[in-house]
Amino acid sequence: MAGWLASLARVNRPSPDGQVRINGRAIYVLPTKYGLLFLVLVLALLVGAINYANNPAFLLTFMLTGVGLATLLQTWRNLQGLSLRWVGDAPAFAGGQAGFRFRLAGERDADRPALQLQLADGEPGVLDLTAGAQSVLTLQRPAAQRGRCVAGRMTVSTRYPLGLVRAWCYVETDAWSAVYPRPAEGVTQRQDSGGDREGDGSRPGTDDFVGLRDYRPGDPLRRIDWKALAAERGLLSKQFGSGGGEPLWLDWAHWPYLANEARLSRLCREIIEAHHLGRPYGLRLPDRQIDPALGEPHKRACLTALALHGEGA
Repeated sequence: MAGWLASLARVNRPSPDGQVRINGRAIYVLPTKYGLLFLVLVLALLVGAINYANNPAFLLTFMLTGVGLATLLQTWRNLQGLSLRWVGDAPAFAGGQAGFRFRLAGERDADRPALQLQLADGEPGVLDLTAGAQSVLTLQRPAAQRGRCVAGRMTVSTRYPLGLVRAWCYVETDAWSAVYPRPAEGVTQRQDSGGDREGDGSRPGTDDFVGLRDYRPGDPLRRIDWKALAAERGLLSKQFGSGGGEPLWLDWAHWPYLANEARLSRLCREIIEAHHLGRPYGLRLPDRQIDPALGEPHKRACLTALALHGEGA
């Protein structure tokens, strides 16, 4: 029943340029519990004024009625003409909270206090929008699985100024956020077949760091990764190779014995470790390849490729 009623509601949708402007005809207004108590009080005053023919009681009744009507109009005006646009996302790992950033602006020269925005299954966000200004608000919703997390329908509401009535409207956006695979626990040990791979630096040696593996009795103490031990990731040993500074390739084919999601989790862990070590790395997936590079944008591009793997270009 609730879903059928929601399908009949008027919804504000984005224009071709991605901006959503709230139409006054799509705003709903209903009294809150305090508004209902206020209405009962006004009716009781009216009955008493009529019963006792008391002019001051009539005056108070009409004043309170005017306050209620002005509040209703002001609450509706607090949303009317508001515009918002999706300006970016805040990606998360599977099991976390995906974020969506929206920029809000008003069309008239007036403050818009106590605006509340909320996604279907997320926590509400509240902001005060001053006259002639813009503000960015980040909303979150649970991201249980890897892939593309869509924001869905948003509810924009307000109870300003007195909380006697609540005005709200529904907004559809094209917002989405990438949900990265959950990083694999422990060490990302590779299973290479057919000898050394080109440019992965996996040949044993003493020059370049190429990864981590489980500690084995007899490993030198200087090769133990004490930071990993402090982070409760277990006792690990650093591996070095004589790759001559060649970039590291993180390849889907390194894990032929794992299922697809497990491979993505292992690659996710390798990307995080390579970024932390500051070594150039590239990513090879069955449907795309990202050339070796460094930096936060490169890390995000690789993790996004993992998140959207299997969805096409």
